[in-house]
Amino acid sequence: MNLQLGRAFGIVMKTLPYVLYRAAVYGVICAVFAVLLLFLALIGFVFGGGAAVVLFIIAMAAGGFGARLLREYVLYLLRAGHVAVITELVEQGRLPEGVSQTKWGADKVKTYFKDISVLALVDQLIKGIIRAVNRRLFNIMKILPLPGLDGLAKVVQKVVDFSLTYIDESILAYTFKTKNEHVYDAAKSGIILYCQAWKGLLTNAVALTVLSYAFTLVSALIFLIPLGIVALMLPETWGFAKFALFVLALFMGVSLKWILFDPIACTSTILTFLAETEHMTPDPMWESRIESVSGKFRELKEKAAEQVQGDSAPETPPEEPATE
Repeated sequence: MNLQLGRAFGIVMKTLPYVLYRAAVYGVICAVFAVLLLFLALIGFVFGGGAAVVLFIIAMAAGGFGARLLREYVLYLLRAGHVAVITELVEQGRLPEGVSQTKWGADKVKTYFKDISVLALVDQLIKGIIRAVNRRLFNIMKILPLPGLDGLAKVVQKVVDFSLTYIDESILAYTFKTKNEHVYDAAKSGIILYCQAWKGLLTNAVALTVLSYAFTLVSALIFLIPLGIVALMLPETWGFAKFALFVLALFMGVSLKWILFDPIACTSTILTFLAETEHMTPDPMWESRIESVSGKFRELKEKAAEQVQGDSAPETPPEEPATE
C-alpha cells in the first residue's frame, strides 16, 4: 500500500483556486441547510416538535431532487474540472502560463464531454460497472491483512462501495491523460485497466475511505463542541433546536471532508492508477469477463462504438439545387 499522501497534498495545494471554489460551493450549501434548520427550529418552537419533524422529512424528500440537480449541473463540472487540473499537474508538473485554473479545467471538461449530461452518464456507468466487478469478480477479503473478518464481509463490502468515488475519478483522469475525445471508449479502457491492476488500486481506495470516515468524525467533533455549548444554553423546551444544531454540526463535518479530504484522496488514487497502469494495455480477456457480469459495461461498449462510428462517418455534402 502506497497512498503517497504527501505528494497528493502538495499537488492539491497547487490547485488552491479549485479548493477555494469547492469551499464556496459547499459553503453555500451549508448556509442554505443552516437556514432550513433555523426555520424548522422556529416551527418546532411555535407548533411543537412533531410539526418540525414532518416538515424536516418533507424538506429532505424535496431536497433530494434539488441535490440531484445541483450534483448534475454544478458538482459534476466542479469535480471533473478539478480532476483535469490534477491530471495535468501529475503528468506535466504545471499548467500553461497565464490561465485561470477553474476556466482551464472547465474548458477541458467541455472539450471532451461536450455536454454535462454526457459527463453525468459516463460517471454513472463507471460507478455501476465498478460496483458490479468489485462484487462479482473480486474478493476484497483476500487482500485485507486482517484475520477474522469473515463475519464483517457485508460491512467491508459497503466500505468498498463507498470507495467508488475515488476509483471513478481516477478513470476520469485516464481520459484526460490519454486525450481520448471518445469518452465512452476511454472509460471502457480505463475500467479494463482498473480490473488488471485491481488489488493495489482497490486496497488504496478502501484505505482512503476508512481515513475519510476518521476525518469526518474529527471534523464533526470540531463543530459539535461550539454548537453543543450553544445547545446547552437553550431552554429544555427547545428540543428540536438542539437537534437541529446537532444535525448542522454533522453536516458541516461532512462538508469539510468534501472540501479538504476528498481532493487529496482523489489525487492519491489518480497517482496510484496512472502509475500502476502506465505500461499496460487493455486485455481482451478482461473485457469479456467484465461484460459477463455487467450489463452497464455492455451499454458502455455500445455507446463507445456509436461515438467512434459517428465521429468517423463522412459528412454528407449538401445537395446542389436542381437546375431546370
